[in-house]
Amino acid sequence: MKAERIPAFLASMGTSHARTLDLIIRGLLYVYILSLPFQRLLVVERNTFLVLLFLLPLWCVICRRHFFVNTPIDLPVIVFVAWVAFTVPFSAHPAYSLKELGKLLQQVVIFYAVVYFFRERSARISLTYLLLGSALVVSAFGISQFDWHDGQATRSFFPAEVWLTTYLVLMGPFFMALAYTQNNARLGWLYACASILTTTCLLMTRSRAGLLAFFIELWVMAWLLKRRSAFMIAGGATAFILAGALFLMRVETDPNGSTRIALQDGTPVRTDVASVIHRFDIWAFSLSKIQEHWLVGIGYGKDNYKLVYGDEPEEVLPGHHPVKAAGAHNILLALALHVGVVGMVLYLWLVVRLIRRLVQEFYRTEDMTARAVVLGTTVGVIGLSVRLMFDQMFVGTLAVQFWVVVAVAVLHFHSHHRADREGEMATFSRAPTLGSTLPTSF
Repeated sequence: MKAERIPAFLASMGTSHARTLDLIIRGLLYVYILSLPFQRLLVVERNTFLVLLFLLPLWCVICRRHFFVNTPIDLPVIVFVAWVAFTVPFSAHPAYSLKELGKLLQQVVIFYAVVYFFRERSARISLTYLLLGSALVVSAFGISQFDWHDGQATRSFFPAEVWLTTYLVLMGPFFMALAYTQNNARLGWLYACASILTTTCLLMTRSRAGLLAFFIELWVMAWLLKRRSAFMIAGGATAFILAGALFLMRVETDPNGSTRIALQDGTPVRTDVASVIHRFDIWAFSLSKIQEHWLVGIGYGKDNYKLVYGDEPEEVLPGHHPVKAAGAHNILLALALHVGVVGMVLYLWLVVRLIRRLVQEFYRTEDMTARAVVLGTTVGVIGLSVRLMFDQMFVGTLAVQFWVVVAVAVLHFHSHHRADREGEMATFSRAPTLGSTLPTSF
């Protein structure tokens, strides 16, 4: 081999290896994302991420490029993560907070990895249907677990029904969005049936917070679409639930002679107010502690609440429950307590920035599939934000699932403008190099 051909040969070998590694990483991301909703695949999810944690830096070294591309939420994400990192040394349990910071970084890495390695049209469509298929399997199995006498039986593959409720609030709107935006009548009815399946599973969890989030999602969907049919469905569902509640209500008298309103016996809806009272007690306690730790908080991570206050003596009034080991049950109060008021404000900045951009892209996008994905993500993020006001479930695989959903939506931004340059974006010569500016902007 002539000397002048050696550099070209080495370059071709590097390109071949880079393409192979690209396919391997994409395949592992498929496996990782598929395992997220299934607790029994937790070992697969963790080991797959460990492999990705090795392969992603290796890919950067071999290709002499990075996989971080510009997105509309870069600045709030970076600032929020930086603030959380800043609070770690001041936390009550720095070692635990550092581990939780690592999980946050994991979520961010997965977000950017999905945005980069699924940028081709076929890849992002496959990922979208992978997410939808997983949601259908989770919903069908959850429905099969329904027990009229056990309100916590419907949990599907998750550890508890609260996890399932949060997952369905995030994923359910995709089927509604696809049903509304389809031009093909058969596909529209197919997605409508899938939406009914996920909604039925959500209702079977008997979660009042989930039900509230669902109704808000219906009205947000109608507001964004501005269609009479969407308003009719939202209004009809609301009227049906209200009429059903009135029909099932009864007035009864307790032994003390006072009257109260209750639902008929056997109604498969949670009617107790003990959990409501408990949440108010928790929120009052959290607010009192935020005043003491308003700047940097007690430490990032949900278990810091229990680690700091769980062993303290507590006087529990009759009819109430302990609050010092229960968690904040509200994402804003949790963030304000764990990483300070500044951290809470930065989180709000991130969410508001994301929702505003999603709404803008929905009205801007012309491609049918992209429009449905962006609409479903917008409604899901808003519904999830409502759900998190009553339970802080932005943790574990649910948090990763959120970032994957957002990444899929980002991939569909400006899809009608990007269709002509898909081939160019798929080549490694177009990828951002280490130390260079980021040429790809969403």
